[in-house]
Amino acid sequence: MRVCFISEAQSTHTQRWTSSLARAGCEIHLISSSEVHIPGVKLHHVPIYSPNPWQQIKNDRSVRRLIGELHPEITHLFGLFSVSSLGTMGLIRNLKNLVISVWGSDVKPGGNREAFKERAIKKYLLNRGDCLVAISGYLANEVQKYLSRPRHVEIVSWGVDLDMFRPIDRKGNSKVVRVGFAKRLHQLSGPDILLKAFHYARDTCEGQLELKIAGSGPMESSLKREAIQMGLADSIEWAGWLRTAEELRDFYHSIDLFVMPSRRESFGVSALEASATGLPVIASRFGGIPEIVSHGETGLLIDPEDAEGFGKAIVSLVEDEDVRIEMGLKGRMRAEARFDWRDSIKRMVEIYRQISRK
Repeated sequence: MRVCFISEAQSTHTQRWTSSLARAGCEIHLISSSEVHIPGVKLHHVPIYSPNPWQQIKNDRSVRRLIGELHPEITHLFGLFSVSSLGTMGLIRNLKNLVISVWGSDVKPGGNREAFKERAIKKYLLNRGDCLVAISGYLANEVQKYLSRPRHVEIVSWGVDLDMFRPIDRKGNSKVVRVGFAKRLHQLSGPDILLKAFHYARDTCEGQLELKIAGSGPMESSLKREAIQMGLADSIEWAGWLRTAEELRDFYHSIDLFVMPSRRESFGVSALEASATGLPVIASRFGGIPEIVSHGETGLLIDPEDAEGFGKAIVSLVEDEDVRIEMGLKGRMRAEARFDWRDSIKRMVEIYRQISRK
């Protein structure tokens, strides 16, 4: 089956999906403004957006001509980012068998307000898909707000590689309990909440407690200054940005529980990876996270912004190793049952076949 993707090749999500679908037997052509080699994928490096109206018309014609020459059975707009402008909306006009996937921030804005133009563009795009795909039930509900009439939205989660993110035996590993965080150091990820929660937990727990932070971003410098001011510097290890799945796996293996105090989250890939490695997860009760973390079973859910609540949750798991181990085992079982990456790929291929038969 020939599938034409429209997305940015530099995105790790685009790379993961296109390469996996190619391995599953699909003939994948990727139209992208950026140029990155992806194994098994035929990349067509074509400019998509231009602020110059006349150049944008040329870009539209070039992309549509290319799609016509490829004659794909499916055209897959993977995320709205690459076409979310007035000039690029025409790219998808009258495309046959159009599948549109939404990721999160391409539909759910980061702030509380959404500009009229942005909303109008999203409504135009989403109402023209033959099939809409969301990564979580939460995001599927958000998509409905942009549709002219209620319709079915497929839910295909971004599953986890269960062979890569495998559990290890953590029982009795060390007298030091290590708390971990692996997200971009951005306000929406809540790393400032994490520092406050860890400060509370460290001052409350009788045992020795350490924090490992993986990631980089605009808050990195201010967070390090705040950690010094709070007297936490000696208890925190800054692991930096982890670029490969192997580095992430090793990070999860080096900690005893995972904390994700996000202010906004459409799915929660980090929570899923942590669960797959057998870690209990303390996370925000927001967005798609409750679809991954089962409160009291695979982890604990806390209201966003409640730093003390996160701190108390950390204390409760730090002081009870048996509960930590039990939640981690159940988290792994939940990942195996509901979030196997191989099942995600199979479901997407099945959607392609259903659409092409119609």
